[in-house]
Amino acid sequence: MSFFKELKRRNVFRVGIAYLVVAWLVMQVADVVINNIGAPDWLFQGILLVLGIGFPVALIFAWAFEMTPEGIKKEKDVDRTQSITPTTGRKLDRMIIGIMAVVIAFLVLDRFVLEDQKTEAIEAVDSQTTEIAELPETAAETGPSVAVLPFVNMSGDKDNEYFSDGLTETLLHMLAQLPDLRVASRTSSFAFKGKDSGITEISGVLGVAHVLEGSVQKSGNRVRITAQLIRAEDGFHVWSQNYDRTLDDIFAIQDEIANDVASALDASLLGGSMVIHNVETTDVSAYEAYLKALEQQALATYSSLPKAQGLFKEAIAADPQFDDAKLALARNYQLMANTGIMSFEDSKQQALPLIQQVLDSHPDNYLARALKLYSELRFNEEFVPEEQVSKYQELRDLLPLLSNRSYLREAVAFNLSFIEMRYQEAIEVLQAGLLTDPLAPKLHSTLGRIYRQMERYDDALASLQRALALQPDDPNTLIDISKVKARLGDLNGALQSARKAVEADPQDHELAAELAQYFYDLGLPEEGDHWAAKSIALAPQSAIGRKVRLQQTYSHGNIEQALALAQSMIKDQVPVRHGSFSTALNIYNELMSDAGRQQEAYEFLLSVRPDLEDFSTFPGDWNGVQMQGRMIELMVAFKPPEEVRQAWQGHAANLDRSFPRWRESTFGQIRNELMEGRLDKAERLAIDDLLSKPVASGLRRVEVLQKPGFAAINQRPELMARMAQVQVEKARLRDGVSEMLLEPEWQQ
Repeated sequence: MSFFKELKRRNVFRVGIAYLVVAWLVMQVADVVINNIGAPDWLFQGILLVLGIGFPVALIFAWAFEMTPEGIKKEKDVDRTQSITPTTGRKLDRMIIGIMAVVIAFLVLDRFVLEDQKTEAIEAVDSQTTEIAELPETAAETGPSVAVLPFVNMSGDKDNEYFSDGLTETLLHMLAQLPDLRVASRTSSFAFKGKDSGITEISGVLGVAHVLEGSVQKSGNRVRITAQLIRAEDGFHVWSQNYDRTLDDIFAIQDEIANDVASALDASLLGGSMVIHNVETTDVSAYEAYLKALEQQALATYSSLPKAQGLFKEAIAADPQFDDAKLALARNYQLMANTGIMSFEDSKQQALPLIQQVLDSHPDNYLARALKLYSELRFNEEFVPEEQVSKYQELRDLLPLLSNRSYLREAVAFNLSFIEMRYQEAIEVLQAGLLTDPLAPKLHSTLGRIYRQMERYDDALASLQRALALQPDDPNTLIDISKVKARLGDLNGALQSARKAVEADPQDHELAAELAQYFYDLGLPEEGDHWAAKSIALAPQSAIGRKVRLQQTYSHGNIEQALALAQSMIKDQVPVRHGSFSTALNIYNELMSDAGRQQEAYEFLLSVRPDLEDFSTFPGDWNGVQMQGRMIELMVAFKPPEEVRQAWQGHAANLDRSFPRWRESTFGQIRNELMEGRLDKAERLAIDDLLSKPVASGLRRVEVLQKPGFAAINQRPELMARMAQVQVEKARLRDGVSEMLLEPEWQQ
């Protein structure tokens, strides 16, 4: 018998075919499983090697052994007359056919089902990283980079979560001190907390080359920490270490981890001579209070920020030299002002002394200097424009040294866009922040606000919806979405978004006031009262509480009471927050002008602020700037035109110096043309620009144009006809809103 026939008789060919088919199927299944569990690439390579080695072994086994009714025997020991190789061959044929059927089914599944799921997954990741994809560089192109994932709390007690999160945040800030290491910011790293995401996915979304992860087990005074640094490209564990110490050694452990990670990343590339600073305390009780405070501060809600305040104070009391806690408390006061818990002035008075204490002992503390600039710029009603620009530039220069403080970027971008109109620079500042913090909701929402200022409403809505996807039910983002939808003419959508904002944070009186204003401006005072009552009940003496009470009184036609409320707000010089002061000024001027009492109104404003009479002198604060503008409008009724014109020109020059963006406002342009005597141009601006925009974007435009301040043009036939059309459109919107209010979600 020939060798070929003997191979066939012994089923060597059938075994080889069966082995190859099974091996192929095993590789396909392994590829899917390994990719989904985030296992390293070497595992698949190992499986492939084993299968490759097994093939010749299987052929040799088929040649040398034979299956018999008594079991497996050596082929030379089997009587050929008793051989059952033909039967075994038929069984192998059936097995090959069965396996081939499974292979075909797998191919169909992969082609029509799994491929669709892969596409959906890719689209989902793409949708999450659209903004990131537009950035100019990736981690691989920008050098060493790392994301510090939240260390897993293995203590079995959720109350210890603050400790594992705090350790993570401390390590993150320590590593961020290395000048050439790009560290993903806290917001983006913590976005993966509790999620079953693979290293490859995380590194792709965050744009980093390495990932530091670990676990913490805390029991009494002992702590066990496991940390490992993983190279994202191939899943290789660059470094790992276990630490089992007393809690008193936590500071040394943090130093060890940070320095070991720096060494593993090649410290020579990271400014290896630089000392990495740990938190400025060795007091364990102070440190624990500090970590608990950071946990509450990260929530940034009406209820959590006061808790954080108390815990930071507890940490400082335990260690009066704890600078990190002082700066964190100062930042907490800033957040409390941002959310309306305290006034801007109170925030500044509380924060600046803490910051100055740190600067007195450490003049080179970049964070302290940045926080001081932030307080002076964001929480200051008085300003000198040139000084403001200089301070913002200094803050901008500090950004590379504080790459993980995204809120500082937001402040710089806000100034560049809102004050200086340098929109593209503002966008670039935010995009640079997205390199280290791609999942930061605030960066995306700030970008959305800038697009709104540029009237790029579709882009604004996309950025804000991205921010909302990252931080669902964030009330501030919902309010911003509401404003964009109003600009687009979608009043019902704007109201729905504003209502969701109130529901997301029912303790925030400012949100309810925003919703009340919509209804008052629309001409639905009863609905406005419903939301105004919520706002007033929460903060009756706040600037917003007084504003909404004034709007309520005005909307119901209680003229004398409205005048009294407006006068008291002007006398008290309430903050400019969310238009509180400007609302009081506008309603006061409007009611006094309707009654023909312009000179009396002028004298009242001047009595409150005698320093405002010289219109060529810059007042130095926003309240004064706004009062001067309204005083000039009142002067039209009783001063010579040339005197009014000169006053306006001085005021306009001051506005150009302090707030050049005023010329982008259509109302500002119309007033300027009226003051300069260019009535035809003022009318055209009113018709072609102001009244051509969606009615929902400015519900009281017609009512404002009908007031005495615009008497020079508001009786012109073409403008009157256009105003009448707008009022018809507004009535239609009001009917639509009234119908929407019958829906169940509005009846609660």
